[in-house]
Amino acid sequence: MSRYRLYLAVEQAAVMEGHCGHARYVWNLAVEQQSWWNPRRGPAPGYHEQSRQLTEARRDNPWLAAGSQQGPGKIAL
Repeated sequence: MSRYRLYLAVEQAAVMEGHCGHARYVWNLAVEQQSWWNPRRGPAPGYHEQSRQLTEARRDNPWLAAGSQQGPGKIAL
C-alpha cells in the first residue's frame, strides 16, 4: 500500500476538510441505517434507496449541497 503526503495551501486545506466532513457525515448516516436493520423490519436500504436519500438530503441541507457531488455517495455506498 502506498502512502502519500499532501502539502496544501491554507485555502486548499479548508476545502479538503469540508469534503472530508461531508463524506464522514454521509458515511455515518449509512452505518447508522445498517446498524438499525433487523429481519423483522424488512430489508436494509440498498444502493438506490440510499442514493435517493442522499439527493433529498442535499436538497434539504445547503451545506451538504455545496460539497462534492461525487465523493460522499461513492464513499458511503
